[in-house]
Formats: sequence, C-alpha cells, structure tokens
Amino acid sequence: MPPRHIAVLGGGLTGLSSAFHLSRRFPFARITLLEKQNRPGGWVRSEQVQLGTNEDTTTSLTVEAGPRTLRPNSKAVLELVNLLDLKSELLTTPRSSPAARNRFLYLPDVQSGLTDIPTSMFGFLRSPIRGLLLSAIFTEPLRSPNRVPTQYVNVDGSKRIYQDESLDNFLSRRFGPEVARVLGSALCHGVYAADSRRLSVRAAFPVLYNLEEKGNGRVVFGILKDILGVGAGKKSRHAEGGQMYDLGDVEQLMQGVSVYSFCGGVQTLTDALAKALAATSNVELCYGQDVKEIEMYEDENSSLAIHTTVQTLKPTHVVSSIPLPLLNAILPPSGSYARPLPHLTANPSSSVTVLSLVFAVPSNTVHPAGFGYLIPRPRGGYPPPTDVPTRPGILGTVFDSCALPFKSNSESEYTKLTVMLGGPYPSPLPETDYELITRVLAHLAESLLQPLPDPIATRVWRHVDCIPTPGVGHLERMKELKNVLEEESGRGAWRGRLEVVGAGVGGVSVGDCVEAGRRVGARWQ
Repeated sequence: MPPRHIAVLGGGLTGLSSAFHLSRRFPFARITLLEKQNRPGGWVRSEQVQLGTNEDTTTSLTVEAGPRTLRPNSKAVLELVNLLDLKSELLTTPRSSPAARNRFLYLPDVQSGLTDIPTSMFGFLRSPIRGLLLSAIFTEPLRSPNRVPTQYVNVDGSKRIYQDESLDNFLSRRFGPEVARVLGSALCHGVYAADSRRLSVRAAFPVLYNLEEKGNGRVVFGILKDILGVGAGKKSRHAEGGQMYDLGDVEQLMQGVSVYSFCGGVQTLTDALAKALAATSNVELCYGQDVKEIEMYEDENSSLAIHTTVQTLKPTHVVSSIPLPLLNAILPPSGSYARPLPHLTANPSSSVTVLSLVFAVPSNTVHPAGFGYLIPRPRGGYPPPTDVPTRPGILGTVFDSCALPFKSNSESEYTKLTVMLGGPYPSPLPETDYELITRVLAHLAESLLQPLPDPIATRVWRHVDCIPTPGVGHLERMKELKNVLEEESGRGAWRGRLEVVGAGVGGVSVGDCVEAGRRVGARWQ
C-alpha cells in the first residue's frame, strides 16, 4: 500500500533530498520533515564575509563551514541543479586549471615546503617521492594475490570474520606500508578526516577493492584492464532501479569541469531544496523540533508514532537521515514490542574544526597555484593528547582562491584559505579561537615557506561527530540492518516502513547523500 503520511527525520542534505524526491514520487502523501535546528542544511553552511569599508568597493567572499566544492560525477546532484533551476548560479573550475592539475602533500621529513603529487611524466621524474611511487607501481604486479578475510572485533566485544579490510591494510599488502601511510592516510584525512587503519576499503574506496578483483588479485592489472576497456560497461543516465535522471542540458555544461559550486556557496543547493519543499502543498517543514522517541504500538497494524518536543505524529512510513547513534537513542528500548535494529552504534564519527582565513593580498603571493595540500599520518603515529595544543592536528589546507573562479575582479585582491583540523588526532584542540589561529598561522608559515600577513577575516567552526567512519565490515552490517528493516512478518517487524539513510549508511559526499535521498521509498508502491 502506498504511504499516506511520511515523516522524514533530519533536515540535512539527505533529509532534504529525501523529502524532495518523496514529494515527487508520492504527490498525494503527506510529508513532514522534522529538523532539530532552526535552519535546514545540517553541516552545509555558507557565509558571506563582507570586506572593505567603502560601500562602493565592498567585496563579498564566500566561506564554507562544510563541503566547499562538488564533483560533476554525481548525476543526482546535477539533476537537482536542473530541477531547481540553479544553472545561472554555477561556478565551475575546468580540468585544465591549476586547481585541477596541481595538488600537494606536506612532507616535512622529505623536503621543506610542499611536495607536488605528480600528474605528468615530467612531474613524476622530478618528484621527491618518485622512488616510493616507482617501487610501488612496479612491484605490486609481482606480489602474489594475498587478500584474506579480516577478523574484526565488534563494539560489543564479539569477533567476526569479514570479507573486508582497512584502507591501510589494503595499501600495505599491495603497495607497501609507506605508500599506505603517505598516500592512503592523506587521502583518508581529506575525505573522511579519519584514521585509515580503521576505515573500510570496501565501503569508503570500493574502486580500489574492485580493481584488485578485476586484476585477479593485482591492482595494477586491474587499472590496465580499465585503461584498455576490458570488461567496461556502458554508462547510463539511469539510477539504480532504472529511473532516468532529469538532467536537461546540465550534463553538457559540465563537460571538461573538474569541480563546481555556486555563487552563494554550497548552501545554495540546500536553500533551494528547502524553498522548493516549502512551496510544495503536501510537504510540511518543522524546524526546531527534536525527535525524542519513535514508538511502535502493539496493535493489529503495528502502528508507528513519532514524539517530538512539540507534537506527536502517527505516520505510516518513516525515513531517518539522522546519525545512526542518534537514531539508536530514540528507538523503542530493548525488550519492547518493536524489533531491535542492529549495528547502529558500530561506527565512530570524526569531529572536525574548520578554520577559514582571508588575507588582503593576492593568492599568488601566498601559495602556489593549486587546489591545496593534505598531510599524512605522522611517521610515529598520531601524537598523544598532551602534544596537540602545541601542535594542532592539521589534516590539510584548501587554497580556496584557486579552487573556484572569482565571482568578481575585486576578489583577486584577496587570498582565502581553509584549514581542516582534528579527526583522528586526539583532542583537545586549543580552547580559544585566537590560540588556534596563532598556531595554524605558524604551521602555514612552515608549509608555505614564508610568514603570512595578519588575516583580515577569520571564521572558526567546531563540528562534533560530523563525519561517520565506516569501519571494517560496514557493508555487511548495513545489509543486515536493511534485512531487519524489510522483514514483513513476526512480532514487532518493521515491514519496510522505516528506511535508514544518510552518511552513516552510505557514502559521506554530497553526491552520496543526495543519491540516497533520491532512492528512498522506491519499494513503497
């Protein structure tokens, strides 16, 4: 039976996408979105910083508290650009730009300043890490296939065998431990702000796992097969389940684009979703309403109830896009009528501090042309908490002035940087923003080989438990969770009426979250 009333828990990117697509899929169903905060968007937040004192020459720069650029490989996001009429707001960076071609690592034990990640033969030959890369590339095909199941200790202390492993273990056994530390941990810092020794390679970087499969146990052979087109499938404009993406001409606009955003920042996307939902007759947006409990009644229909700080709803179906530990806290307690849901507390989450800095000098006087740099895990491991206040755990820096094109010529007079800290580094960070900025500026002076001027604008955001870390065995655990949710019979069965989505279930990128919302409710026919 189609749903009559759907409650969507969480007004972040996944929740907004869910409500938007559900309103199109079920135009006669009532849809209620419940968001604890007084604004939509979750971790997505763009702020306009006004610079200058003369109103005629005031420049506005966008700084991001959350994601700052998008990749055009997500058709689900491109579809929203088309459906929400955001094409005129696009800012695109071509693949030929320095930001697309130049990316760096900070390896102070290899050389002073920044180390290029080689993207050409000339760059490869002059790279100080060419020996590490050459050894890894040429010896990997000579290594025998050596994948073995991983024994993993679950949060309840039980041990289990998974067909999975950590990113660090994968790279170590195929390319060597130094490649795993230098490249693998840096990549993990940039995407998940997590420890690559805890991150599932199958869940976080399935391409690597699949390349090994394709190469019959050798990753390089898998890459060669991809280059030669062996076993390549035809790309489709259809999502999983066969539903075609409504892309208009947006896909053509993205030809040759490396990354993109919007003139007002990534929040343009979440604001447009919220605006579209507010104008949809069968959707109600409820901000400032924290969900306190999900209840299942022991009646003929196993009816559901959602208790918030303001009201009680009795929906026929529920979508949860909130973090899994928060969902676990509001579900019926153990021993009640509703069937318990497994694995909601299996994965940890990373806390990240984001620091935006604006300098009143052109970017070419501050940093090299490029997207930015990442910092690998220290050779001796992450420092103890007592060392962190004097050496804040910096994960990487984005050169925002290069990453996206200027909205106006006046922006070229300024440099904008964003520094990410925390993640796998133990807390605490410096308590005050002033202490944090002072120590970050000292780090930037070392990495960029020059002292920086005083910033004319700064913003600090401290995000607690903002990025889930899918641990080893995550895909198997989520499959088991889905199976329990879809069970149709038995005492307290959820019977497919609750769908659990979001960054803690699938991927953490903007594209992953939007795609998850797009697929919600496909079985509710």
